[in-house]
Amino acid sequence: MSGGAMPLAATTTALRTVTVAPASPPRAGPDEALLEVDRVGICGTDLHIWDGSYATTLPVVQGHEISGTVAALPDAYAGMLSVGDRVAVEPVVACGSCYPCRIGRRNTCRSMDAVGVHRPGGFQERVAVPVGNCHAATGLDADVAALAETLSVSLRAVTRPDVRSGEQVVVLGAGPIGLGVVVAARDAGARILIADLHESRLDLARALGAEETVRGVDELPERVDAWTDGEGAPVVVEATGAAPVVERAFDVVATAGRISLVGVSEQAVGLNMRTFTAKELDVYGSRSTLDFPGAVALAERRQADVRSLISHTFGLDEVGDALAFAHDNPQSVVKAVIAIR
Repeated sequence: MSGGAMPLAATTTALRTVTVAPASPPRAGPDEALLEVDRVGICGTDLHIWDGSYATTLPVVQGHEISGTVAALPDAYAGMLSVGDRVAVEPVVACGSCYPCRIGRRNTCRSMDAVGVHRPGGFQERVAVPVGNCHAATGLDADVAALAETLSVSLRAVTRPDVRSGEQVVVLGAGPIGLGVVVAARDAGARILIADLHESRLDLARALGAEETVRGVDELPERVDAWTDGEGAPVVVEATGAAPVVERAFDVVATAGRISLVGVSEQAVGLNMRTFTAKELDVYGSRSTLDFPGAVALAERRQADVRSLISHTFGLDEVGDALAFAHDNPQSVVKAVIAIR
């Protein structure tokens, strides 16, 4: 963006409609940093806002997986960031006063105000975000820093069931979150079996360190049984949200095992209640992130792995096309990134 020019913004103005045009420069509030946006990842939530299956108020500038460069900081800011630093943006802005916030679970805030969902996001040249949501990412390139948010969701799905070194973990779904789970669980020293319908995604999972891969879930019980010597998986991470796959998680988890549910959908799941008590299972819902700095640190340790998740790159003037392409080609798009500058 040249000096004095109006910044460009890609605004979702109606369902499946994105307009790229000059916009009023964002004004940072007293507790906000002003960022020059570098890269923005496209998330499933972006696709659902675009197609109308996720309710929010339009028009909105989407994009919550943001890496940027600090252009300005609040006058009273006394933290570690400086103008010119690269940052990764934690999109969840929590109220701090509801029950989840009071017990330290701000990722499930009942009054959540998310960047790129409820407030302007990163599909623009400049964005103002709470300075407390800006995390130093000086050791990351712009692409990897943008994927810190994706990785933070995967990390939460791994830390919820307390995955430990040497444990066998079954991951259901090799989309961006499931593949991020492979990265996070391998970093913790776990062994991975992953299932997905698409061979290309299983190939990527193997490159990331998955020990075993399974096409679909029909043969999953037999494969898990063989892999675990009949004991079942100590941990299962479900990252699809598809009801039949969720139900399969309860079949393959070990007695006294743990299940982490991070996949999102509106589907109803039918389960035999006896499974819960007979196996005495620990079942965890997992949402968003509670350790964004930990995700940035994980990305620093696994930069090549994280970068390998990027399958497509588009420009700011192509945001509408990018959303349509990612929406219509889920089998070929692992992670699409918008290169702002």
